[in-house]
Amino acid sequence: MVTVMMPCYQAAATLPTALASLRVQTMRDWRCVCVDDGSTDETWKLLREAAQHDGRFEVHRFPQNRGRGAARQFLLERVETSLLAFLDADDWMFPTRLDQQVRRLTREPELAAIGSPMVIFDEDEKAVGLAPAYAPRPGMSSGTFDVPVPPGLNFPASMIRADLARRVGFDERFLRSQDSDMLLRALLGRRVAVLDAPVYAYRRAAMTLPKTLDGYRFRIRAHAKHLRDYPSAVAPTIAKTLAKMLAYRVAGLVGQQDRLMDRRYGAMTREVEQAYRAAHSIVEAGRETAWTKD
Repeated sequence: MVTVMMPCYQAAATLPTALASLRVQTMRDWRCVCVDDGSTDETWKLLREAAQHDGRFEVHRFPQNRGRGAARQFLLERVETSLLAFLDADDWMFPTRLDQQVRRLTREPELAAIGSPMVIFDEDEKAVGLAPAYAPRPGMSSGTFDVPVPPGLNFPASMIRADLARRVGFDERFLRSQDSDMLLRALLGRRVAVLDAPVYAYRRAAMTLPKTLDGYRFRIRAHAKHLRDYPSAVAPTIAKTLAKMLAYRVAGLVGQQDRLMDRRYGAMTREVEQAYRAAHSIVEAGRETAWTKD
């Protein structure tokens, strides 16, 4: 029914949790394609172990690091299901993530994709914030994505119809932001939706200043592809992105980059924090009993 694609690089420390979050999904009809993008740690060993014990995992390996753009495109070419979900090797999914998103896309065939808010967690696995998701129409759970501004779906927590993703593909030249670039091109002019509650947990350690600046640089290139057709929307977006890059550079010079990056996500409600704890408990239990039932 759905394929989860997961590029991995130097992910041995976090990969067991990501794999466990797949194994405890309430929806069992899934497959996962993974590629080790030239890691030198035990990432490949862990992926092989997963494939040996669970036939739903299909694993591949690059002899050298090629970058996320190439890794994602490689995986996309191996997707045979009608729906496609994403999972980063340093994150994890709530147990009902696939079930909720598949049900919504099945029930509403006019939807091209569905996103979700993401809980941000720190190195101690503690939830520290929430990255919201936005439908194109404020106050509504769905709408038509008709202007090439930054998608509000949170790429890692998204599920998209695989034929759309295959039609546009990932730009292998993009070392970062190849995900938002793909969403821009695939979803423009199509209807998308967001879930009200988070079903994905995103590791805060991934939000470093160099990665953020690189992401903004590639994001400008992604939006520039649409500048000729949508100048009134794209030009302000590029200007805002340049302003953000300047703000981050200044913050880095005065040692305030972490505080500025923390402002990218909002506060959580008690309900969201409780849901995170419950999901984390199930995933951790799945990690502790990995492969023992096979």
